[in-house]
Amino acid sequence: MMQTLESLRWPRTLFGRINLILLGALLMACALSFALSQWDKMQVRKNHMVYSVGKDVGNAIAFLDRLPVNERGIWLDRLARNNYQYSLEAAPPDAKDSIDIDIANEAISAIRDNLERPEKIVISTRMEGDKKILQLHLALRDGEPLTVRLSATPYTIQWSMVLLLCLQLVILMTASWLAVRVATRPLSMLADAADAIVKPGSTPELPSHAPQEVYRACTAFQNMQQRIDVYLAERMQILAAIAHDLQTPITRMRLRTEFMDDDAQRHKMQADLQAMQKLVEQGLAYAKVQNQLQASQEALSKVALDALVASLVQDYCDTGQPVRLTEVFNLNMDTQPQALTRLLGNLIDNGLKFGGEVGVMMQKNDGQYVSIIVQDRGPGIPQDQWAAVMQPFVRLESSRNSETGGAGLGLAIVGQLALSLHAQLRFANLEGGGFAVSVILPLQSVT
Repeated sequence: MMQTLESLRWPRTLFGRINLILLGALLMACALSFALSQWDKMQVRKNHMVYSVGKDVGNAIAFLDRLPVNERGIWLDRLARNNYQYSLEAAPPDAKDSIDIDIANEAISAIRDNLERPEKIVISTRMEGDKKILQLHLALRDGEPLTVRLSATPYTIQWSMVLLLCLQLVILMTASWLAVRVATRPLSMLADAADAIVKPGSTPELPSHAPQEVYRACTAFQNMQQRIDVYLAERMQILAAIAHDLQTPITRMRLRTEFMDDDAQRHKMQADLQAMQKLVEQGLAYAKVQNQLQASQEALSKVALDALVASLVQDYCDTGQPVRLTEVFNLNMDTQPQALTRLLGNLIDNGLKFGGEVGVMMQKNDGQYVSIIVQDRGPGIPQDQWAAVMQPFVRLESSRNSETGGAGLGLAIVGQLALSLHAQLRFANLEGGGFAVSVILPLQSVT
C-alpha cells in the first residue's frame, strides 16, 4: 500500500499533499453520503409505493365487486393511477403463479393482504417500447377477469440536493484549505529560518501567531542559530589570527635564507616558505569570505549575467590565460555580482591550476534555473570524493598535482559563496578526461 502511494505523483509541497488527501477524502465522503441518501430515498419510495398499491388496488377491487357489470368499464379509468391501470382482460396463456422480482412479489403480497376475500393471482409481463409492464390477473366476485397493469415510475434525481451537496463540499474544502494553510505556514517560516543560517548574524522573523509548539520550536531554532553564529565567528577569528601572525615569521625566515651560502638548501627552504605563504594566504582568503558573510550580506542588484561572465573570461584572456567562453545567451537577473564573480573566479583558477585550460558556458534548466558550467581538462576527481573536496584544507593528491601548492581551500570557498547565492553545485567527470563544475542559480527575478 505504501509503495503504491509513493509511486503516485504527489505535489512537492506538504501543503499540496495534505490538501490533495483531504480533497480526495471529502469527495469520497460526499459521494458516499449522496449515494446513501439516494438509496434510502429509493427504499422509502419503494415501501410507500408497495403500501399504496396494495391499499388502492384492494379498495378498487372491492369497489368493482359491488358495481353492476355494465358500469365497471366506466370506472376503470377513474380508478387508474400513474403507475397502475385496470382492464377487464383475461390472463394470457403464459401467466405464472410467481415471478423472480422482489418488488413485484411485495406488491402482490400487499394486494392480497388488502383483499376482502382470498383470490388467486397470476402474473405475466410484456414490453411496451423499452418499458417493462407487470400484469396481475385475478377474477372479481362474479368471475369476470380483471387485469392490473403495474409500471415503475421513473426515478429522478433531485438536483437541488446535488447543488446542496456541492455547496457543502465547497465549504468543507475552503475550511480544510484554511486549516492546512494555518498548520503548514509556520513550517514554511521555519524552513525560511533554516535557509537564513547561511547568512550568519541574520535574525529570521518568528511566527508569533503560530501554535505554541511551533513557536517554541522556532525559538529553540533561533537560539541554536545564534550559538552557531558565535562558534563560526570564533573559528574564523582564530583562523584569521593564526594566518595573519604566521606572515611575520615567514617573512623573516625568507630574508634569512637570502644569506645562506648553500644554494641548493636556500632554494629548498625558499620553496617550503613559498608553500607556507600560499597556505597562509588561502587561509586568510577563506577567513575573509566567512567574515564577510557574517558581517553583512551583499545586496541584490540586477545584472546582465552574460555580460558578467563574458567580462570575467575576457579578463583572463587579456592576461594570456587559456580561458574560452563556448556558449552564452542574453539574461538579466537579480544576484550578488561580487560573490558570483569570486565564485566563478575560484573555479576558473582551479581549472587553470589543475587542467591547463578552461571552458565556460551557460545553460537554461526548465526555465527556473540557469547553469554556469566551468570545465577543465585535468585528471578529474573520483565521485566518492566529491563531498570531501568541499571541506576546508582537503587535498586529493591522487587526483591533483602536488606541485601546485594548494591548501585545499578553493572549493571550500566556492561552497561558502554558493550558499550565500542560494546556488547549487554539481560535479561531473568528463569523458576523455576533465572535470566540470555546474553553478545552478535560481531565476527568482528574471527580465
